[in-house]
Amino acid sequence: MEFTTEKATAPRADAYDVVIVGGGASGLAAGVFVARYGLDAVIFDRGQSATCQCYTLENYLGFLGIDPAAFLELGRAHAQFEGCAVVDDMVSTVEGVDDGFRVETQDGKTVTTDSVIAASAYNADYLCDLDDGRFHDEGDHPVDCDEATGRTEIDGLYVAGWLSGGPHQVLISAGHGARVAKALVADRRAGEGYWEEVAAYWDWCVEDGTYGDDEWHRHVDEWFDGTVPDDCNEAFVEAVREEVKSERLAIQQTEAERRRRIERGKELLRWYLDER
Repeated sequence: MEFTTEKATAPRADAYDVVIVGGGASGLAAGVFVARYGLDAVIFDRGQSATCQCYTLENYLGFLGIDPAAFLELGRAHAQFEGCAVVDDMVSTVEGVDDGFRVETQDGKTVTTDSVIAASAYNADYLCDLDDGRFHDEGDHPVDCDEATGRTEIDGLYVAGWLSGGPHQVLISAGHGARVAKALVADRRAGEGYWEEVAAYWDWCVEDGTYGDDEWHRHVDEWFDGTVPDDCNEAFVEAVREEVKSERLAIQQTEAERRRRIERGKELLRWYLDER
């Protein structure tokens, strides 16, 4: 099994579904969630880390005490294992283009993307060119957004972690990054025609056999039928119904797979300790 905490020196592609600015707790958590959903994402991670301003991290659930740099390395390995690229570069400018954004870095690299998550704790001056300079003023903190979801007035632009105005705590920032990623996924699904109740996407697992019997199908159908807007095309509604059921059935997990995934998590910790 391959793990790495190393950052790439350059993006592997010219275009991504999601660009995440900042490789702290909120940015890495957002990367894990969007990558697990299947979006092609890259995190640009260079510069001063807010997490590393802590001498030790002692209030993150599950850790009595951990070196902040070690915490970030484990988070980076997790994000990359899920398929999210991490690049050692700093975003200098984000500009709006047709149907998305153009992102330029300190090292002169340029990528385009549908969505941007601004997760840099201290500095968001790279957003100053958006909306002809009207969206964000140099040096301002926090960035104007819906604090709960990270949504901004600019479609496709989200803000995560301390930059959103939330409490400056690593555990809260990680949770907020995940919440913002879920909002981004829901917005993408809404753009595909999914209505609010079915646009939400849940990333969890249940025991094999929990779903799929006749009673389960009746329950899901009853709930689903109560959410359908009046003006929806019938064929599309049925396609969404099948997709929603397929998504829920796919999160079932056999006991063997459960053991394999738990062992995989332990292996990451063993690998990290051995590397040290």
